[in-house]
Amino acid sequence: MKYLLFALGFVVTFVAGVLFAQKYNLKIESKNRPSPTSIIPNQETSVPTATTEPLPSPTSTPSTSPTPTIDDNTLIKNTLAQKHGWNPEDIIVTISKNDGNFARGSIKEKSEVSGGMFLAAKIAGQWEIVFEGNGIPNCNQLKTVYLFPASFLTGICD
Repeated sequence: MKYLLFALGFVVTFVAGVLFAQKYNLKIESKNRPSPTSIIPNQETSVPTATTEPLPSPTSTPSTSPTPTIDDNTLIKNTLAQKHGWNPEDIIVTISKNDGNFARGSIKEKSEVSGGMFLAAKIAGQWEIVFEGNGIPNCNQLKTVYLFPASFLTGICD
């Protein structure tokens, strides 16, 4: 009887430890594991060329201004809004991890108390939402089809 109570106590303690680790996203990692690297998207560079036009005088203003670029947060926010028919101003998107090709974060409507998570992948230069909500994603699909790095799936597909 004494051993049965000891075994039951051990099992309960082990299960409590696992649940605690999942809740606080704790993970034991090997010290020999290489650190994750960021993928920097290719950026087009222009090479200056010589021109025969006269240089502008110091008091003149430039005739062209740089084209503003839309950041990934706005692009992902607009993609989610378009997918659901929401007004982008009515949602809050927070990106917790982004390497230029993959993104992980949370989404909630401004009028709601809580929201859900999302995973996005850049496909053919456009952000695609591959998972959103509070459920469990298809981890095999995220790893094999979309090739999500393991660091983006920590706490989701361990």
